[in-house]
Amino acid sequence: MIQFVATFVAVRLGYDQHWYIVTDRSLRIRTGLLRVQESTMSFANLQQVDVSQGPLQRLLGLADVRVQSAGGGGHSSEEATGGAADSLHTGVFHGVANASEIRDLILERLRQFRAAGLGDPDDPSPAPLAAAPSDTLVATRELLAEATALRRTLAG
Repeated sequence: MIQFVATFVAVRLGYDQHWYIVTDRSLRIRTGLLRVQESTMSFANLQQVDVSQGPLQRLLGLADVRVQSAGGGGHSSEEATGGAADSLHTGVFHGVANASEIRDLILERLRQFRAAGLGDPDDPSPAPLAAAPSDTLVATRELLAEATALRRTLAG
């Protein structure tokens, strides 16, 4: 019974220490209980996104999302001998319930990133901005109006 409780606590703490963030430019994966490891992968270097699911994961409705990026050039000795060593250029979302949603989000962000271009003169002109102002622009205008009214009140 003590071993079961200790195992449960260790697994739960390990689970609580895993977190993933997908931004518009990169994704970050942080893992580890005693030895914390954090990696950030830019969408500029992403090459492959895979979803894998073992039999137990299938039973539990979980899957792994593996993201690989460019770089590294050579293979480590473990990879050359057929070992399954994790590369520094691989990020894994372990045991997630929404693996297909994560994969689709990463692929969509990757498409947006690649469609943005580098601003080269030969690139086609970007699509025109939408006519409706963004929420940020509306909020900024409201803040400006309030600041102007406050200034008038304090000055007069």
